[in-house]
Amino acid sequence: MSELASHIQEDIQPLVEEIIHFRESDAEIKELARDAAALALADAGSRPDLIIYVSENDTDSSASLAHLADHLDLPTTEYLSVSGHDCGNLAPALRVAQDALHSGRHHRVLLVLADRAPSHRRILASGLSVFSDSAVACLVTSAPEGPGPQLRLDATAQQTTVQQIDRPTAQDGVMATVGIASKAMQALLTTLGVGREEFDHAVLPNYRPAAQKFLMAALKLPADKLMLGAVTELGHCFSGDILITLHERAGSGALRAGQKIVASVSGPRSWASMAFTIVPGNLDKEDTTKSETSHD
Repeated sequence: MSELASHIQEDIQPLVEEIIHFRESDAEIKELARDAAALALADAGSRPDLIIYVSENDTDSSASLAHLADHLDLPTTEYLSVSGHDCGNLAPALRVAQDALHSGRHHRVLLVLADRAPSHRRILASGLSVFSDSAVACLVTSAPEGPGPQLRLDATAQQTTVQQIDRPTAQDGVMATVGIASKAMQALLTTLGVGREEFDHAVLPNYRPAAQKFLMAALKLPADKLMLGAVTELGHCFSGDILITLHERAGSGALRAGQKIVASVSGPRSWASMAFTIVPGNLDKEDTTKSETSHD
């Protein structure tokens, strides 16, 4: 369901000019996760040997994992859950998937990210966006599978700070975010041994466009490289924003093989940057992702 924010809550009014809609679902988190995962597996045409479930608001991840395995006809598939970075959970989840593939014990990892907004808490404390109930799933493999462009994960870098500030102001929060964002970006560039000019596009969470442009400046990335997601239509889909944006842009033909993308996500006390390359299917043997999304 999509409603005009100004018709739902008065305190959303300041965001209406940039974030017009949010998505609200009557489905449980595990049901959103199940439906997104089913779409991803149907598209991939292959069975995973590990399920990674990511949710910050699911109060019973164990039951949800069992629900996923049962309804996807994967009753003996290994599974685990990842959380702790709130809307920044994508980066650590991808690192866990990558480590699982590099171990040689797994070859296809089903990554499922799902969340619903808690009651009466649709607005981020920072006011940067409005939460939408949503789920996204992708298959992370040791080699490209199937036709069409896919993402190769080249590197990730994460910075975390748990320093406490007495009576923090909004400015304190912004400056702390800018600081760790800059460090994470620099760590990613150092790991890759490249400069910022290497990237064709940058993707950020579905914050207000003005806020995304501010963060681009903090990351010292040109504003014209920002690839905006459907912010005004979808709002902020927790840890799923990046994959949703890339999936929709790939579907519109905006992504081409060989292009390099830097994506960043943040949690309350962390920031992570990830580097991807668009590759053709069934070629280089590298970690890849192929995603499907579900949002009611």
